[in-house]
Amino acid sequence: MVSPSRSPSADTEAQRERIPVPNIPIYENAELVGEERRRIFRRAQADIEKIMPDVRTIIDDVRNRGDTAVVDYVRKFDDPSFRADEICVSQADIEKAYDDVAPETLVLMERQIDISRNFHERQAERLYADADWSIEYVPGVRTGVRRGPIDSAGLYVPAGKAPLPTVSQILTVAAKAARVPRTCVFFPPTKYYPEIIVAADLAGADEIYRVGGVAAIAAMAYGTESIRPVDKIAGPGSPWVQAAKLQVFGQVGIDMLSGPSEGLGIVDNSANPAWVAADILARCEHGPDSCFPIVTTSKAMAYAIREEVAKQAPKRSRYEKFIKPALENGYQAIILVDSIEAMIAVANEYGAEHLHIQVRDAEGVSTRIRNAGSIFIGPYAPVPVGDYASGTNHCLPTSRAVAYSSPVGPETFMKNTEYQIITCEGLRTLAPIVRAISDVEGLDAHREAVDIRLRS
Repeated sequence: MVSPSRSPSADTEAQRERIPVPNIPIYENAELVGEERRRIFRRAQADIEKIMPDVRTIIDDVRNRGDTAVVDYVRKFDDPSFRADEICVSQADIEKAYDDVAPETLVLMERQIDISRNFHERQAERLYADADWSIEYVPGVRTGVRRGPIDSAGLYVPAGKAPLPTVSQILTVAAKAARVPRTCVFFPPTKYYPEIIVAADLAGADEIYRVGGVAAIAAMAYGTESIRPVDKIAGPGSPWVQAAKLQVFGQVGIDMLSGPSEGLGIVDNSANPAWVAADILARCEHGPDSCFPIVTTSKAMAYAIREEVAKQAPKRSRYEKFIKPALENGYQAIILVDSIEAMIAVANEYGAEHLHIQVRDAEGVSTRIRNAGSIFIGPYAPVPVGDYASGTNHCLPTSRAVAYSSPVGPETFMKNTEYQIITCEGLRTLAPIVRAISDVEGLDAHREAVDIRLRS
């Protein structure tokens, strides 16, 4: 590990005296091995195993006691005065929420959703363009696939650390672009968040519920007196929410592991260190378990970024509560490499939810990235634009789940059904295969189901 810089400016030193700023560790890539590398590259998902038993207890309680358990957990974690008749957001609640959102904010939310809807509907059009296709490779045997929406989706919107109406709209927009007939938005009632309700309604949500955390996931999976179960759960959340999604998988479908928020920046000496520092702080303000490591080919850039973080961090409103602990959580680092090729290799190994590329030929480098949820190319594409305005989906795989899963999109809420149409001659052609393999497997009833047809 490279030793910390000892030459901060006087202004930075004064800020540190008031609110100490953690020094981001700087590592040579070759020296970053063992437990330190494992911690940085696994980040917050490494904590899931520890909480699995407690998560199972809550799921079983909701499954057994329904609304009563839901109310108990909402009172415990979010709102001590919560009542059962507040589980479902009513039409009157929705109308009040519109009244309580500032008119200028409402206009911009409508524009945001318009951009999101355009992007997702174009995706859906391409997916449905080949929604029913078939081939006839064997004469008399026509095989094909039909694509269609799932029947219902449960959409989880975190609100424990901050209200996230943008998650409310982007999940609903994607599900509705896929033509899901029943979309249900869930959010924890930590405070009154009219923007979450309005965003869900503007995007087309059919049902909205004030339930969060593990209780919400359990209710979506198994149902309660007030909540019908859904077919698939999507959305980001804390390690508790992700652990719950893992435990109900099989009873329902899930999108992926998604949360806490994270990113990775790859930069060379052409980058602006102040901008990169701002990118780090934008991720870290999501919560104490968030992170935005940097990979760079420039030692001077590494130190400049660290100094900029020290200058900027105390000015952010969420510094003491979230940014400072995030900088100290062990997941944050600056990694020094000796080439663009090494930078790309680290990025593919890390598998970031958000990957921001600020190097010369950023677009060319982006084509060599295999593992990333969403890629932000160039210095003028900061991650918050994807969070709020560009239209791409910002509900993304986290903690290396990008290696095997994709961002939420219309396809998340679709499924395929395969079919075969077979004539008598087609069956006769395939019969020798069925007879031989059923004999190998000892399944004579399989053979007879074919032979009985050909004897008649």
